[in-house]
Amino acid sequence: MKWNSSYEENDFGSLFYSIVRINKPVRIVELGTKDGYSAFHIARALEDNNLGYLYCYDLWEDYEFNSCYLETAKENLKDYENRIIFVKTDAREIEKKYTSVDILHIDLSNHGELLDEILIPWLPKAKLIIIEGGSEERDNVEWMKKYNKKPIKQWLEDHKHLFDYFTINQFPSVTLIKPKKIENERNK
Repeated sequence: MKWNSSYEENDFGSLFYSIVRINKPVRIVELGTKDGYSAFHIARALEDNNLGYLYCYDLWEDYEFNSCYLETAKENLKDYENRIIFVKTDAREIEKKYTSVDILHIDLSNHGELLDEILIPWLPKAKLIIIEGGSEERDNVEWMKKYNKKPIKQWLEDHKHLFDYFTINQFPSVTLIKPKKIENERNK
């Protein structure tokens, strides 16, 4: 199957599959599913684990910058429909629906300002966060420059007091984020 995903060129699907197989998550949230490349590999691993569900949130055809149709994603992922819940909505404030998730994947035309808004509220709720981006090459794509978006690489450095992270630099790059446990001030 040909996917409409920048992840495909460097086979990031194998990375998603491996992370899910190793961590054996019960609840995964994906913000930005598009036609389902990463969701396919995540759901395949959930099925092989015989455990867990993937909650896919996206605007699909309602996204202003040319996405794909929800029906296309559903068709691409039909083999794993027992593991996937599709929700057509904006990604903002989705974290309010959850007390915790095992893995959060964010692929929303990421940039620093968006990560401030979307990722930061998830830090106390997610055990592992995977974001698209984090490399210098990704930060220099045309639309990031044109719209003067804050580079993800710099955003990660600015926030490293909140989490540990590791970036896989092959384009478009993927960054794995492990939130730090922040002690409650009253317990000191």
